[in-house]
Amino acid sequence: MQFLSQTTPYSDETIESYLLRLSQDNGYFGFADMADILWDWLVTQDYELEGAFPNELQSVDVYKASQSSNFRVRALRLVAQLAGVEASELLNLCWLRSNTQFGAITAVSRGGLLVPRQLLRKSGIPVCTECLKQDAHIPYLWHLKAYKACHKHNQLLTRICGQCNAEIDYRASEAFLECECGAVIKPAAKANQADLKLANALATNVLASSAVAKLVGLLAWFSQWQSISYDDGEFSELFVRYFSNWPSGFESELNKTAELAKVKQLRPFNHTPFNDVFGSLLKDSKLACAGSQGYNTVQLAIIAFLTKLVAQNPKKKHPNLGDLLLSMLDAAVILGTSTEQVFRLYEESFLAAAQPPKKNTFLKPSDNVFYLRQVIELQQSFALNMPNNQQQFVPPW
Repeated sequence: MQFLSQTTPYSDETIESYLLRLSQDNGYFGFADMADILWDWLVTQDYELEGAFPNELQSVDVYKASQSSNFRVRALRLVAQLAGVEASELLNLCWLRSNTQFGAITAVSRGGLLVPRQLLRKSGIPVCTECLKQDAHIPYLWHLKAYKACHKHNQLLTRICGQCNAEIDYRASEAFLECECGAVIKPAAKANQADLKLANALATNVLASSAVAKLVGLLAWFSQWQSISYDDGEFSELFVRYFSNWPSGFESELNKTAELAKVKQLRPFNHTPFNDVFGSLLKDSKLACAGSQGYNTVQLAIIAFLTKLVAQNPKKKHPNLGDLLLSMLDAAVILGTSTEQVFRLYEESFLAAAQPPKKNTFLKPSDNVFYLRQVIELQQSFALNMPNNQQQFVPPW
């Protein structure tokens, strides 16, 4: 079996877009029609591939295959043979699962580019009609929630059908310039400066995976910190405005939180967990960068604020904000290291526990036992490590 028409993939294309074009170029009624034939053929080639290739276009990407992702890869390799292209060309169009995370958010990767999984659109893929008139394919950037305007044509992506008011999704309509209802997709309005600025930043950093990973990390952190959805119409404007005043605006927010804690104080600060005052500030800061190696922009701003906070609240007879209690997890963020290293620092008496664990019990990572003051002072006593590396204070066992 061999496809009569050999369809060449675009480097920035999605796997769904390529397979849709492949089915169209070879005269099938739709992707599902081609998928049914492929299903039978794949099983004859390898009995383990039964069910490995779905007949729904929105389910074909590798990261959606869950436990059967290895069989999905094997199936795509065979499809590549039929299409007369290299298997690597098809796999490069896919989002793959990754062990790296943005804080607690799992990541997916495409050609070394890491993005939080939540940044990918689940339903509805907006389009730029001008781009589709020039090259009929779907760029992967359109699948990113934060990409709302075409950086090439300075117009918003068309998200809603003007006739049926449903979200546009080429995977459902199996057509690039038509809605599922059959209506022709019309151009959207001109984009505002914030949407364009964000779109340009995502597009121009495509070749610099580290730069775009930093940007999408900040997007994930901002969405969490400000409790605003990517889909919010004002997201881009709020994001651009927030970071145009960075880190002054962020520091002002934290100062207000600290002052409010003094007003609402119910117990001595040396018995108050850090999270009771600043919430999940330290935990959420890990969203701003992929992985857990070294510091990111948000963490550096937080450490600068906390260093100033401790300096303005020196050790006195009466506890103050410098005496807030940190958990092992929080201390690891400030020190730019692992919880194992924090435990070693405790074992080696570099850090003292406010309340040592009882006999025959162990110190838990979530226990609030370390003083903010001591952790900040310890952080200051060591030179910063090389970028992208965890700080190591004591040698491993």
